[in-house]
Amino acid sequence: MTSVLPSALVASPEDAGHSVVNELPFEPIWFGVIAMVAFLGLLALLFSFRNTLALDPHGVGEGQHDPDAGRGTSAH
Repeated sequence: MTSVLPSALVASPEDAGHSVVNELPFEPIWFGVIAMVAFLGLLALLFSFRNTLALDPHGVGEGQHDPDAGRGTSAH
């Protein structure tokens, strides 16, 4: 039984000096820098909404009816 390798898998002698398949668009360290900046941006977005529940959007502090009371979200 003989096996036949596809011609794409067999390296030819003229391709000996060109072994790079895909080059990166920039240095590898910049992938980490871009990821860190993206995560810090998302963290800043998350922190921008911090403590917004304390603003009391329904006016419960003034004695008005809490529309979320029936959902089990209020602590009695």
